[in-house]
Amino acid sequence: MEQILHRSLTSNPVKPVLGNIVAHRQLVAPAHSSPALLQLCDLQPSTRSRRHCTVLRAAAILSPPTSPGTEASAQTRPTSAETARTIVDISHFGTLSTVSETGSPLGTFITYVLDERGEALLRLRADAVHTRNLQRNPQCSLFIQPQDLPARLLARATLIGEVAPLDSSAAAAAAQQHALLHYSSSGIDAPQPTDLFYRLNIHECFYVGGIGSTSAAEYLDAELYRSAEPDPLRRDAPALVSTFNRERTEDVLRVGAFAVGQPIEQTYAAELLWIDKQGVYLSVLTAAAEAAVVCRVTFHRPVLDERDARSVLTLLAQVAWERERSYEPAVPATSSP
Repeated sequence: MEQILHRSLTSNPVKPVLGNIVAHRQLVAPAHSSPALLQLCDLQPSTRSRRHCTVLRAAAILSPPTSPGTEASAQTRPTSAETARTIVDISHFGTLSTVSETGSPLGTFITYVLDERGEALLRLRADAVHTRNLQRNPQCSLFIQPQDLPARLLARATLIGEVAPLDSSAAAAAAQQHALLHYSSSGIDAPQPTDLFYRLNIHECFYVGGIGSTSAAEYLDAELYRSAEPDPLRRDAPALVSTFNRERTEDVLRVGAFAVGQPIEQTYAAELLWIDKQGVYLSVLTAAAEAAVVCRVTFHRPVLDERDARSVLTLLAQVAWERERSYEPAVPATSSP
């Protein structure tokens, strides 16, 4: 069975986040890089390579960043709508822009929870200026970008629409959900009995891609946004990235060396930037370039959960090790039925 392991380079500058790459170097893609070839040889389940569940042959190929609206990369990386849903799901706060009484825009900090469709349920103080603005003019936007690295590298999104108050039952449920999610809020952000909860009915989503994209802006249709699924690894990805960069540095270096087609001896540093169900982003610094390269390695299948992701990352490192040493385990002969 033939499978393709994609390697794509991005041209957007991204700073390293965990220290394996020299901090002052910007991550930019070289003008050209040659494809590398990788053999994934799997044996029968009863043999040594029980870890490899199928026979795979993978070729690492260059794939340029996609343009806004292009779905060609849907099989190798999350779509814009999926990434938007992911960052909205993991952020829980943003900047709410409302129209003031004088017609001027006003941006204020706000916390939120989500309903089942990914629409934000805003917690509003009854006496807040933005609450009065919304009661006068419900049109608004909510800018969202994860605060912490590495998720901050992904993208940013602005949900555009208008708000409507929740009924008493839905407001009570939202207040309970908000109290659980924002339990550490204090001072002006602490929950109050007089808090109001409004739903932001999304008309469209303004999306700006980050790592792995051209960083171009695009508008996403509301239904496209609602129908997308957030990535299943979104909550586990930061810990996975940290663990592999801290405890599995040699594996990350080996996978990074393969991803850019360079010998490991000429690969100075590699850092895992993000992981999703379809692959990983890495930054790699080699002797062949003055700056580090951001690349993507796509899994041969979508992973299911955190444990599955660890297994596939370990498999990638093993395969890169075998490739590095030109190791080709013999496939045992099988008898015909």
